[in-house]
Amino acid sequence: MSDSEGATNDELLLMAAKQDSEDILEDIFSQPGTYDINYSDSIGNTALHYAAQRGSLTAVDLLLQQEDVSIDAQNRLELETPLHMAVKYTDDPSVAFEIVQLLIDNGADPRIQNKNKQRPIQLVDPNNKELKNLLQKATLALQMDTSDIAQDDSNEDDDPPSDDISDDGDD
Repeated sequence: MSDSEGATNDELLLMAAKQDSEDILEDIFSQPGTYDINYSDSIGNTALHYAAQRGSLTAVDLLLQQEDVSIDAQNRLELETPLHMAVKYTDDPSVAFEIVQLLIDNGADPRIQNKNKQRPIQLVDPNNKELKNLLQKATLALQMDTSDIAQDDSNEDDDPPSDDISDDGDD
């Protein structure tokens, strides 16, 4: 009895994420400064890891609304992010899809590898084509953003092509 009364908000945060307990999470979040949103247990899992692993959709949503949540935190055991854990949730594929979508929409990087050099897409059930497609699109979007930025920068520095176009018109 005294053990449960002595639980810190950090410990309660992990428990509430595992159980998808909206009430407990909202109670904790109503007490700023009494918890660490990125608190991790001995194996390095945060509340977001547990919520993603257990298919706790409401908890994932509430956690992602918190300032400074580390969406790409890697745990100590397998170096997995919450995204790695979400793709392995197979109890309800539609819930897994929604959680993965939420994580990606909030900036989760699908290119991060775990300790076995696996990206989240490599952990998806081979029959879940919808989830694989979502992760492929997210990866491509990140790769395109990076190359577009590099191309935009180089194009801005290239003023001469504009002059070349006018020179071509004069010929």
